[in-house]
Amino acid sequence: MIKPNKRFERDDPPASIACRDRATLVARYKELLTRISNTEKLNLEKWVVRQLLGALGISFKEEEMTGAAEPVDVAFRDARFQVKEILDEGRHRTDEFKNKLKRIEQGQDNSGLLEEYTPLDISFTEIVQLCHSYAKSLESKYGPRERKSIDLLCYFNWHHHFSMVPPTEVFTKEVGFRSLSVVSNRYCAVVYASPNAPALLRDNVGKVFFTSC
Repeated sequence: MIKPNKRFERDDPPASIACRDRATLVARYKELLTRISNTEKLNLEKWVVRQLLGALGISFKEEEMTGAAEPVDVAFRDARFQVKEILDEGRHRTDEFKNKLKRIEQGQDNSGLLEEYTPLDISFTEIVQLCHSYAKSLESKYGPRERKSIDLLCYFNWHHHFSMVPPTEVFTKEVGFRSLSVVSNRYCAVVYASPNAPALLRDNVGKVFFTSC
């Protein structure tokens, strides 16, 4: 359910509140469509790296994160992150946001702003296992030399799936990349780091951290 903006007064009529909520949501989804466009791709990748660094408690300056030549997306100190967003199978976020925006713009009353929402629980252990399998599937796309210089960072973004229960352990297993890290809506972890991976990743293998997603 849409929560009323704090600026609303108690005597605002429902139609007035719905109108203001609609304007807020229209602006929000237009902004989201801009963020996931190709022109904003680097900013989204930096955001994922920022979530990981913040969770690991690493202090940094924004200018330390820079775009890098393929196959790397974001360079940070001696780390070379390739960021991969993992979505539900068949999910197309651009179409999803466009359809939501259209429904909101065409809505005539509050019912057009309501959407059934039932979060589904998924353990962080399962998330890590899914990301590890995804990482293994990418190994054939890169040569051994490339993989040894890539710090793979998976952003798990399944629709309506949340890690509700704090994880008790982290699935850790070697992959063909220099390192593998996972960021989800609530937790993140460095799943694997080879001996030549950056210290900021090696020192945190197997630990679970809260994120601010």
